[in-house]
Amino acid sequence: MADREQTTTSVVAFERRSVAPADPKNLLQVERMLREHREAVGRTYLPTLPAIRSMVTPEARAAQTEHHRQTIQGMLVRAANVPTLEAISDALDVALDAEPDEGAVEVSLAALIDSRMKLPHNLPVFVEAAIFDLVDLNFPPSVVAAACQKLRRDSRFFPEISEIVAACRETLARYQEQRRQVAKALSDRRQAERWLAQLSAPAAEDHADKPPPSKPFDPSSNSGASGWD
Repeated sequence: MADREQTTTSVVAFERRSVAPADPKNLLQVERMLREHREAVGRTYLPTLPAIRSMVTPEARAAQTEHHRQTIQGMLVRAANVPTLEAISDALDVALDAEPDEGAVEVSLAALIDSRMKLPHNLPVFVEAAIFDLVDLNFPPSVVAAACQKLRRDSRFFPEISEIVAACRETLARYQEQRRQVAKALSDRRQAERWLAQLSAPAAEDHADKPPPSKPFDPSSNSGASGWD
């Protein structure tokens, strides 16, 4: 009788793909930028100020103009500047518009796997399944990298694939919301700079019939870093 092929339940060693590895530092660049500038972006908004009235004395108009000018200047000093906001906006666009990439996903998973003491029994099967699912669900590489970093730092046990997927969905939603907030902050910063220039012009206090701005600042829906975390 011919010898029957023996089976084994031993764990197959995890072998890296032969593709050129992605740079983890590049994948996490947008995450570092968001963390570094989070507070400054949250402080970039148009303050609510009353319109400068024309039916008051010149002294009252001058005092109100100066108050507006100081309020806007105070916000701008604490806020993120235009180059920073543009850099964050560009980085988010690149990160969110990137196509899924198996090699980049594997690098992120490797950082999660290599930091764990207990691993799945058949690691190669787990890795292949995780890569397939994350690519099939169209998660950008930077989103996967940030999600795996959060799991590596916060999770006590090795995550299931479903937990990695959930972390990626959470990170993707956060990046999309932060892109919207950065675009709003950039628009508010530019508007504030334009109105400050009007208030600082020599004629700002002389033309009481044309108060700058024509209507008050009223960004009642934006009072700071809501939703940024």
